[in-house]
Amino acid sequence: LCNYSEGDSGAFSERQQVNQPYLDRVADAGGAALLVHDCPDEEIVALLELCDGLLITGGPDVDPRTYGRQPIARLGGVSPKRDHLDGVALRCALERSELPLLGICRGIQAMNVFAGGTLLQDVTSEVRGVLKHNQSAPGWFGTHDIEPVEGSLLRELLGSRVSVNSYHHQAVDDLAPGFEVVARAADGVVEAIERPDARFCLGLQFHPEIMAHREPALMAIFEAFVQACR
Repeated sequence: LCNYSEGDSGAFSERQQVNQPYLDRVADAGGAALLVHDCPDEEIVALLELCDGLLITGGPDVDPRTYGRQPIARLGGVSPKRDHLDGVALRCALERSELPLLGICRGIQAMNVFAGGTLLQDVTSEVRGVLKHNQSAPGWFGTHDIEPVEGSLLRELLGSRVSVNSYHHQAVDDLAPGFEVVARAADGVVEAIERPDARFCLGLQFHPEIMAHREPALMAIFEAFVQACR
């Protein structure tokens, strides 16, 4: 899914785009990416009909009003166009339980919200004893560890312990019906969720697409996703 942005270059200021590493990792795993952009509902649905899976990318904060809360002082920037795109795409995709879903960073948050859950708007102010979740180190560097739950898809893919990067200040709060938490950081912040009854439905708070070229084990996520799409 693309992010919408407005720059300062006059007639060419409006953009819908996606970061290159998402495309690279899908291609590395043997898939081909089709960019789904914000447009009228029926066009989003039509684009999804062409897709064998859906990767929900990172982006700005989710507007808290989409899950029934008012914005706190530390809320970051929001994008009504991206919220609209995510809402239409995810509601459509979640109705098709056979459509593989992979959500990364904002993607896990959007999956949870549009399936009926809520978010912590700012972990730094809302989580006691919080770790540093917006790292200064390069993106390929793992800044904290997670331990995937035994029996989960994530455990099958990554093993019992893995170091992950961290570039977020929001996180899953109340979990959406049908989902399970399958990994947390040491401070309790949710790092991964799954929907066990789905063909492939995995949400990750970290960015494996940035790490996988240096940590090949993380390519298992994209390989499993693309395989589920076949």
